[in-house]
Amino acid sequence: MTEVPSTHDLKPPESGSASVLRLLPWASPEGRPAYLSTGGGFLAGLADEIEELQLGSAKEVFDVVPIVLGNPDASPEELRFAAQRLHESLGDTLRVALSRGLRGSSSPVGQVRPVVVERWAHSPRSVGEARHELRRALEAWGLDTMADTAELVLSELLTNAVRHAHSPLDGEIETRYERGDGGVRIEVHDANQTWPLLQKLSEDGESGRGLALVDALTASRWGVSEHEGVGKLVWAIVADAGAGEPSGATGPGASTL
Repeated sequence: MTEVPSTHDLKPPESGSASVLRLLPWASPEGRPAYLSTGGGFLAGLADEIEELQLGSAKEVFDVVPIVLGNPDASPEELRFAAQRLHESLGDTLRVALSRGLRGSSSPVGQVRPVVVERWAHSPRSVGEARHELRRALEAWGLDTMADTAELVLSELLTNAVRHAHSPLDGEIETRYERGDGGVRIEVHDANQTWPLLQKLSEDGESGRGLALVDALTASRWGVSEHEGVGKLVWAIVADAGAGEPSGATGPGASTL
């Protein structure tokens, strides 16, 4: 069976979550299944590589075992080893099939997910990766004409979350893109409990320009809300004029985008 690095326990989102689960090709230290929201990032890339290794190994076992089974002089130890390898390879293959089935089950053929949830490291590099995922979602929804504006809004919100992160270095920031009537709702969740505050711009000041840009690009359709657990979520709506505005309100804070 493929050796994998140790990892912390990853639990599937609660029922009703917008995340699409991916069953990882390794278990938690406690032996329980480990899950990840599908998307980019280091863990997803590592899982892809391990799955390819597992499938390649299973193919080799599939080709070699008939030779052992067809050998009348094979010893009981050789037959037992072949059976063990078949069992391991079948387990790996079934796990890969289940993982890919989970990822496809929420998006029937001909349909596109209305919500995309991703998690990112506290790194400036994550901003570009998140923008790429947003553009892909907008293209799938037929909203690619507003991709440039939506990416700018996401960049400001996510850059602020990365810059002011107070959570552990191995923590993650979550983005959520939801298709709406004539637009997209963008959310950025982080563990920092300080709410961003829109401030009046000075002619020569740099502070506050990020949030002022978000306010202008969204026609003031943005806000900050509490969410379950520690931290907050900042949301913004990029949509055609007249599109509905979701609930949410800005609140007191000391940081400025």
